[in-house]
Amino acid sequence: MKMVGRIFLLFLSIVVTVVIAGKAPPPTFTETGKALAEKLCEKSEDKAFCVASLTSRHESETATAPKLGVIALSVASTNASDTSFYIKSKLKQRNLEPALEDTLDDCSKNYLDAVAQLDDSLAALLANAFIDVDIWLNTAISNGEACEDALSERAGNDAELARRNTNFLKLCKDALLINTILTP
Repeated sequence: MKMVGRIFLLFLSIVVTVVIAGKAPPPTFTETGKALAEKLCEKSEDKAFCVASLTSRHESETATAPKLGVIALSVASTNASDTSFYIKSKLKQRNLEPALEDTLDDCSKNYLDAVAQLDDSLAALLANAFIDVDIWLNTAISNGEACEDALSERAGNDAELARRNTNFLKLCKDALLINTILTP
């Protein structure tokens, strides 16, 4: 029985070694700042938008890849907070069409959740919990998509909110792309 146990442990250690050795480490980048942002945004749905958002903060000028990941989440979170504030201000207006009010109510709830999820994403990224970042970002994207559905399916539409929501989705998808690149 001892021999079987030793063989099993040997087999298990070989499997673990192969799995660990087979997993490629995250890429290393020699670039910083805008050059790095351009490289990270190569696979973005809207490369120019991605680069512009990543370089919109002063600290991006010398940022490394992990710092650009933080910037991406921070920009997305700021956008979500600003959009949430925009929705709240619209809801305070009198004589809103009932369909628009319903759409705004739904989007308001979605954006409140998205702000919390992006805050959780940022905390997870700072703890190098890349899988958690992925989960929280995908949930925030789902909230943005739910708002998008409400905007497109109902009579109550708001062009400014639709524009803001489109930008929010781009920011989240770009942050998710960067997180995927950073994930070891």
